[in-house]
Amino acid sequence: MFRTLAALIAVLTCMLTIRATAQAHVACGDRVFPTTLTLDDPGVGDEVSLPTLAWTPTPGGQSNSYGFEWDKSITEDLTFGIDDDYLTQRGGGQHLAGWDNVELTLKDQHPCNNDKPHQEFVWSVGLVREIPGTGSRQLRNAGAIDDVGNTSPTFYFGKGFGTASPYLRPFAITGEISRSFSDTPSADPNAWNYAMSLQYSMPYLQQNVKAQNITPWFTRLTPLVEVSFTSPDQGTPTGTIAPGLLYDAPTWQLGFETVFPATKATSQQQGAGFILQYHVFLDTFYKSWFGKPLVKTNLWGKQ
Repeated sequence: MFRTLAALIAVLTCMLTIRATAQAHVACGDRVFPTTLTLDDPGVGDEVSLPTLAWTPTPGGQSNSYGFEWDKSITEDLTFGIDDDYLTQRGGGQHLAGWDNVELTLKDQHPCNNDKPHQEFVWSVGLVREIPGTGSRQLRNAGAIDDVGNTSPTFYFGKGFGTASPYLRPFAITGEISRSFSDTPSADPNAWNYAMSLQYSMPYLQQNVKAQNITPWFTRLTPLVEVSFTSPDQGTPTGTIAPGLLYDAPTWQLGFETVFPATKATSQQQGAGFILQYHVFLDTFYKSWFGKPLVKTNLWGKQ
């Protein structure tokens, strides 16, 4: 199966590289914020993550997920997204497999301040809804997925260090903060979710600070570390820390991170695993419905 996935990624990569020459990400001034793996970036657009693969050791077994996410632009600043994961769990003498609950996201990005592009600051707001009952009954009965839905208003942001000294200018941070409101708090408590990434952009260094005489593929890398935490109103906080690398091509991105438990409660549930994601920017080569907004307007009245 993994050889088949690798071959599929290779074929798609060749096709997309041939067809396009532009790069699509959320950008502000000289800063381009890449797509992160364990938290959502502040940008909107026509994009798809397929596949997102995660392998996680658990006490006495292993949990794997095979996910996708598709984002479709409604206007130039508003997107609708859908994502889901196929889960497998082995351990304790049982083998579970099935789909997780579907999540829907509506996100609106505030335009970059073109009067002060050197600030490299961008933000967006969103609403994430987990739809209960859409996942596998087997997983739900085993307690592997939620049987209660929730709704999460979310704030996303990105900030580049473009006004700092040349040594620091390639750095940037992105983050998100959300409040998860459970349909049934007595069964599944409300919670705060917060996450952040620290990135060092080799493309930014090469293009906007000082060109380096290094291998070309190295200039497309972005080393980063992501941290994600969940703090329920009743219960113990959990979280992960994930260092890794992103490789950006004109029409796609490949990311790999090792995911470590960041709290004692998390380490009791899982060991160190890893996540791999192949992400495609549909708006770089599809000029039809798949790659452009349904309505060519900006809700903020800006370009």
